[in-house]
Amino acid sequence: MKISTTLLLFTLLFVNAFAYAQTAYDIAENQPAALNAIEYGFTVRNESRKDVGNKGTFSRYEVTIYATNKSGCTKLFFPKQTLFGQQNTDLLAQFDCLNATGARLTAKNGTIRAKPFYVPYTTSAKTADGKTVTNTIQVQAGYWLRNGETVSSDLILIVPDGETPRLKVRVQEFTD
Repeated sequence: MKISTTLLLFTLLFVNAFAYAQTAYDIAENQPAALNAIEYGFTVRNESRKDVGNKGTFSRYEVTIYATNKSGCTKLFFPKQTLFGQQNTDLLAQFDCLNATGARLTAKNGTIRAKPFYVPYTTSAKTADGKTVTNTIQVQAGYWLRNGETVSSDLILIVPDGETPRLKVRVQEFTD
């Protein structure tokens, strides 16, 4: 009986992990990947060359990674209940630079996150003297990306001299 319970638990964990697997997409500068009406891409803001002592010369790039909602409507992302508790869905995408060195405290990857949205919630309570007091508070209901909105993040990448950053984007796969 103990073996079958262990096998069942392992199967559930494996299926849960597989369900949240992400697919990676190659992207090039100014050529975003469009997935589920959201464009994921990057632009180079600045490029320079750096000599790093006895290690040689490297190319240094200041890059902006971004996600833009082109769907024609606001995208809402609600928390999901999983086997291990609640999963927040603010992570839209992770960008990985395949040829970044990570030297001199520079990045090898970066993330794009949706902004939280709030809804009003009204409560009523009786005070000690019997009066009813009504309070309205803002409660976070999830995350959103408005129509036409772009969320972005800046990265500094160091790659071998003569190379340009090679990025892949892993997009959070949402179910409707």
